[in-house]
Amino acid sequence: MRNFLIFFGVKEQFGSPEFLFGHDRWSLIFMTRPPLDLLTSQSFPDLAAAVRKASDSIVQHWVAMVRDALPKCDEMTFGEVRDSLPQVLEQIALALELEQAPTVRFLGDMTAEHGVVRFNQQFNLSEVLQEYALLRSVMFQEVGAAMSRPMSVEEVAALNVGLDVAVRRAVVSFTSHQEKQLQAATEAQSKYLSFLSHDLRGGLNGVFLMIEVLKRELSGEERLAETVQDLDVMRRSLLETVGTMDRFLHAERFRKGKVQVRPGPIRVKNLLSDISAQFSYQARDKELEIRINVSADCEIVSDREMLSLILQNLISNAIKYSQQGLIEVDSSTTPDTCKIWVKDGGPGIAPEKLTKLFAPFERGETYGQPGVGLGLSIAHQAANYLHAKLWAESTVGKGSTFYVELPRKLEPRP
Repeated sequence: MRNFLIFFGVKEQFGSPEFLFGHDRWSLIFMTRPPLDLLTSQSFPDLAAAVRKASDSIVQHWVAMVRDALPKCDEMTFGEVRDSLPQVLEQIALALELEQAPTVRFLGDMTAEHGVVRFNQQFNLSEVLQEYALLRSVMFQEVGAAMSRPMSVEEVAALNVGLDVAVRRAVVSFTSHQEKQLQAATEAQSKYLSFLSHDLRGGLNGVFLMIEVLKRELSGEERLAETVQDLDVMRRSLLETVGTMDRFLHAERFRKGKVQVRPGPIRVKNLLSDISAQFSYQARDKELEIRINVSADCEIVSDREMLSLILQNLISNAIKYSQQGLIEVDSSTTPDTCKIWVKDGGPGIAPEKLTKLFAPFERGETYGQPGVGLGLSIAHQAANYLHAKLWAESTVGKGSTFYVELPRKLEPRP
């Protein structure tokens, strides 16, 4: 019973624990009447008077405890507390003495402001909860001292319910305000990505074409060989930049759910040949060969753009982490499925890294390679849209193989 009283902030100075008439009475109250009904169908004038009487001492005591427990609070913070807390205490007192549900709702509105203030002051949620835990302790101590008698079971419950309403509304307002701020930040990021898509990316493509023209004009001049090499470095940097921007844009599309699946017939070998051609520059720069071992009659019904997105990321990764040799792309089919895999000769991936590869911004060992960890996450999301499975197998020092297994005919989900 003593632990039960301590949980609700009741101390021995309020009188012997026997004043609660035992645990059975407490249980009976809450079995027959929800706690909030205590504030909407029953008044507690003595308790309300004690809250008002102790208001100044509650504020002073609480400010002192918060100042000690949360040293980040500045004088402006305490000024706002001294201004707003008496109003909250008055609303608690009104909720205790009146048999009106609207008063409880108004109490919630008052404490909601506290949650927003604390968010703007860069508090975290645990610190807000800590403040209210201190307030609960202080209120029971000060209100108990202001009462001319020990509190009854109903009064203990009513004061706790009033505090619970205040805590709940403060927390809800804190998290709601935080959600709005995050949503605003996300929308700003979305606008920025849209700018990348339409303006900056178009400008980079123009620069890329100009580099190609310059290379062709200068390639016959032996004395400009170093300049041509510099242009190659610029071209590679541009390709990496455009590839990174594309990954961010695809990630944003998936985040917004603005993805439509359009199934159609796909000749897998033709698709892989087109993708291989897209990476010919990168492969040639690293003296890599992309070998496609896929039957010409391998055909499936799926979304070409989505499947291209998956295979582009797998082949791009294989090129990035392979220093020389061969990248093999192969496939096998059953009556119901088509499995495609990309095998590289890279350094491999440690087993503990394999399970996290497809999470956003997660990467295996980078080996000095640039990237933000979005490619495989995007491929995984695209695979989900195609009802496909995507996984990897790897041996450190011997390379990695990435598999995607698709239905031969993509059926819309119910």
